[in-house]
Amino acid sequence: MEGAMSASTSSIVAPAGTTAPPRRRTAASRVRVVLASAPPESLRAVAALLGRDSLTDAVYARAGDTVKMFASVAPGCRPALAAALAAEATGRLGDATHALNSVRMSATIAAAGGEAAAGAMGTGSAVEVAAAATTAAVASAAASAAAARLPASAASAGCAILRLVHATAALLKYDEKAEVYLEVEEANEALERAKAVDAMSTLAVHKPKAVKEAEAEATRRNRGRLLQSFAAQLAPVWEALSGAATALEPQIAAAAASAATPGVGSAGAAAPALPAGARQILPVVEAYFALAAAVNDASKKPAPAAPEPFASPGGAAAGEAAAALAADAPAPSSNLSAPVAARPHAAAVDSQQDERAAFGLARVSSPAFGLIRSASAAFGATGSDGASGSSGGGGGQSGPESLGGRPDDPGGVTSVWNFANKHRAVVNALVRTQPALLDGSLRLLMEKPRLLDFDNKRSHIRAKLRRLAEDPHSGHIHGGSVRVNINRAQVLMDSFTQLQHLKPAEMRGRLTIQFRGEEGIDAGGLTREWYMLLAREMFNPNNGLFELSPSGDGSYQPYCNSSVNEDHLRYFKFIGRIIGKAVYDGHLVDAHFTRPFYKHMLGIPLNYEDIEAFDPDYHRNLAYMLEHPLVESGLDHLTMSETSMYFGQEGVVDLVPGGRGVAVTDDNKLEYVNLVTAHRMTTSIKEQIASFTEGFNDIVPHDVVSLLNPSELELLISGTPDIDVDDLRANTEYTGYSPSTPQVRWFWQVVQELKKEDCARLLMFITGTSKVPLDGFKALQGISGPQRFQIHKAYGGGRRLCSAHTCFNQLDLPEYASKEELQERLLFAIREGSEGFGFG
Repeated sequence: MEGAMSASTSSIVAPAGTTAPPRRRTAASRVRVVLASAPPESLRAVAALLGRDSLTDAVYARAGDTVKMFASVAPGCRPALAAALAAEATGRLGDATHALNSVRMSATIAAAGGEAAAGAMGTGSAVEVAAAATTAAVASAAASAAAARLPASAASAGCAILRLVHATAALLKYDEKAEVYLEVEEANEALERAKAVDAMSTLAVHKPKAVKEAEAEATRRNRGRLLQSFAAQLAPVWEALSGAATALEPQIAAAAASAATPGVGSAGAAAPALPAGARQILPVVEAYFALAAAVNDASKKPAPAAPEPFASPGGAAAGEAAAALAADAPAPSSNLSAPVAARPHAAAVDSQQDERAAFGLARVSSPAFGLIRSASAAFGATGSDGASGSSGGGGGQSGPESLGGRPDDPGGVTSVWNFANKHRAVVNALVRTQPALLDGSLRLLMEKPRLLDFDNKRSHIRAKLRRLAEDPHSGHIHGGSVRVNINRAQVLMDSFTQLQHLKPAEMRGRLTIQFRGEEGIDAGGLTREWYMLLAREMFNPNNGLFELSPSGDGSYQPYCNSSVNEDHLRYFKFIGRIIGKAVYDGHLVDAHFTRPFYKHMLGIPLNYEDIEAFDPDYHRNLAYMLEHPLVESGLDHLTMSETSMYFGQEGVVDLVPGGRGVAVTDDNKLEYVNLVTAHRMTTSIKEQIASFTEGFNDIVPHDVVSLLNPSELELLISGTPDIDVDDLRANTEYTGYSPSTPQVRWFWQVVQELKKEDCARLLMFITGTSKVPLDGFKALQGISGPQRFQIHKAYGGGRRLCSAHTCFNQLDLPEYASKEELQERLLFAIREGSEGFGFG
């Protein structure tokens, strides 16, 4: 009996990886008892260390480690310790709000003085200009003096709150492994106390799985409520932070404009210098986002995972216990292809529905379009480096749930996202100066990447690729240089022959290009020329790999009949690797693909509206078909099939089983449109897309670029074009407006003020590509040849967004009431117009 009980005890309380010596368990037990009986003052003393000013970083780090140790060894003291940390933070509310209000007042005074000086320079006399400048200088000096008089406790309050927030988030974070270890410790203590029990009694110590899950869920939710309560207590700080950010926006905009002006900004500067006020609010911004991220994590249920196997050294009872536990574990799935609905990016796209609906946008979804990543698995194409798996940190988690509060409560996730949207310039300026924030306190922004400017996304991608290259466990460590000897007359074939057999890690290494018969030494220039020549040959129609889009915008997508070359899929994989290699090394390639193809690369669902970017004429016919009865449009003869051409030989492809015998009716014509456009954009070239994407992800994992939208992916691959706004304006035609109409004047003022990335987005929004014609905008192409940029008056109210018709290079501009409203709507349209939404 004793042997059976001993074996049973080992099997129940000694899970793999968590066994501790009896003496250590006894010590941990004593620590728990001491901490549980410790007076609240002891815990407040630990919290006070984190809230105290002027200590060294080492002291703060030791205090934070102590909090984590308390949480690990004595989880029962977590609520009391969290209350002590919250109380310490609450005690700094007055200092923090005082500091933020001081920043707001200083920035407001400085902005008012600057506006007065600017107004005097534009309209006043020399005396008035001098007086205004003196007033501005006095105001600035007064603001600086007020900031200098700020008490030290107020100036450091933001950093103190940030430390307390980080400690509280770590304290209340739900760690499943730690909870299992605690359960083991408690079970051991219970068994040590029960000296005279038999094996069956010992087995009863093990809690049923349902009970353990219910207790874990209650623990997780309780900690989430504590975090929400903590965030709500800091509401005055968040309100003051928003006011300070609003006041700082003009200064940040001026700094950005100064840096962008030739001869004004410092040459080669990575980012415009932050105003002093922005540096002061940074710790509070970090605390705001870090606390919201902790609340967000607490609102997500962890993915179900099989329990770790328990050790079974011997004995019948031990075997029974292990079997009973194994029965609770879910069977592993053998299906490695996740359903389309489980893709994190698809969920992210749907999460923006409410925001877009407010602007009159409607989702046009189609069940015929799946993500190419799931299609790749079906075709037998497997990525490398884990790229074919789920991107991001979904991990099978369900969406956020209510913990008893509202998501838009102060400090809640929605509240923080609204702050980031309202103060986008401030948040992006902070990220621009400290890109590591996206991996730390501001990581919550990665769940809403549309709030990030493209240059911040690009910097994040570059940093991620550098870390992959330096991580010995990532599989991205590359060897030495690979020498490639190329004949200029057959650059694609030579490159394919010499590089196709390299492993991904070898492709990531340095390529040294040598052109046959030439004496040039590759110090970077030959590689750039090789990329240029290779891109030209990729799209050479004689190679039969890509076809030019009928839209006339100079973009390409895979040729559906590329199989005439028996090695075409290997070529597509190779070209995907070359594009990935260019991104990995930071080279720009003159390769412009269609919007649907970029969506396939990113794993974004398509809908039938996307056909407009590839074949606008065909899209117009389908739109007419949907809007009118088939008899009226003369299309009542259609069947659920599509005609295909293979070098002059006509064939028929069924869109559904037996489709050539299924008539298209007014009841099922939407399904037909979905299926036929899916065939043209996806099904007919699915193998080519899968091979290209596999090659690209061999070099650049999917999760690295998943934060981009299609237009940004084009900018990452091909670079930001130099857009001559004056040339664009000189080659613009108007309908319903004239060049002197207020809305037109406001439009060009806004365009002149756009950053290069947004200017490229505008061009892509209107024309379908960010590529600038070689002969300038007078050579802009439309569906029927040269077609200048068009601005048409859009009727129906000023609340509408701008819309575009890429086949006509046409922008429909509503009659907005102010320049500010026009700017807001235009920026929203060009930044969000590539996400697969049609017009409501």
